[in-house]
Amino acid sequence: MATEIWLTVTGEQKDSDGRSDRNAVRCRALYEKRGEEHIFTYRETDPESGAVTDSEMLFTENSCRIIRRGAVRTTMCFSPDSEYECMYGTVFGEIPMKITAKRVAMKKIGDNFHARVSYRLSFQGSDPMECAVTIKAEPIGS
Repeated sequence: MATEIWLTVTGEQKDSDGRSDRNAVRCRALYEKRGEEHIFTYRETDPESGAVTDSEMLFTENSCRIIRRGAVRTTMCFSPDSEYECMYGTVFGEIPMKITAKRVAMKKIGDNFHARVSYRLSFQGSDPMECAVTIKAEPIGS
């Protein structure tokens, strides 16, 4: 059974020139544990265009999968020391990406959940960027 939670997703990127970008989203989400998978389901609405993206993050002890449908479309897989190729779809078109996962870590303490994925991301023809996604999940009311 799914539980409603507060989910904070923070993305960090650093390009080959050393420029950094960081963005964070905090929203209501659903959390469910199925077997060894921790599943987070949430919806993002672009504040400027109103475009909607439904997202799902699935964590195991040593892997993560992010599935996005809607305005942004992609499936990204992360497993340490592995490479994964995928397409990043937007309203402007699709961009091929290559992901090299470096580390996946997660910890559940009581009703709180923390996870971090560190990886290298390359878009078609670009220098790789160092990236990370950090999530924090806590019960509604915290």
